[in-house]
Amino acid sequence: MKSIHLIRHSKSDWETKFSSDKERPLSDRGIKNAKSLRKYIEKFEFFVDLAFISSSKRTTDTYRILTKNLSISKQAKVSDEIYEFEALDFIKMLQRIDEKKSSVLLLGHNPSLEDLANMLVVGSDSRTPSIFSKFPTSSFLSLSLDSESWEDAGNKLCRIERFWIP
Repeated sequence: MKSIHLIRHSKSDWETKFSSDKERPLSDRGIKNAKSLRKYIEKFEFFVDLAFISSSKRTTDTYRILTKNLSISKQAKVSDEIYEFEALDFIKMLQRIDEKKSSVLLLGHNPSLEDLANMLVVGSDSRTPSIFSKFPTSSFLSLSLDSESWEDAGNKLCRIERFWIP
């Protein structure tokens, strides 16, 4: 069994000056919601083998808040690629993960996260409407892949284990 967890960064601040979208910080509400998410994941001792975090300020700050006094991953990789990834690119990344790892986290952005979640849960048929009316900021989705191989990601459908919205 493989576990895939998706977290959308917390709400960003559009009022603060920033020179690029990548540098946009968290808003006060975003900080509050990230802390609420941390309290939620503390309840079930959330931990993954590998975390992929977008390199944007709002995602790295969300991760920093989530991990304050809490270890949630054995290994964390901040990546520029995830900043603007497409769902299919992440599925390819999943398929290349070392089989010894059983759980992974992606902390990123919409619409890619919603697209990825839909592909993993209902398949890649573009005629199928989204099962998520919204994948809001600070939301947390846990999926299970009934397989011992990451190569099955995107080929076998996942089951929703948790979907939390602040």
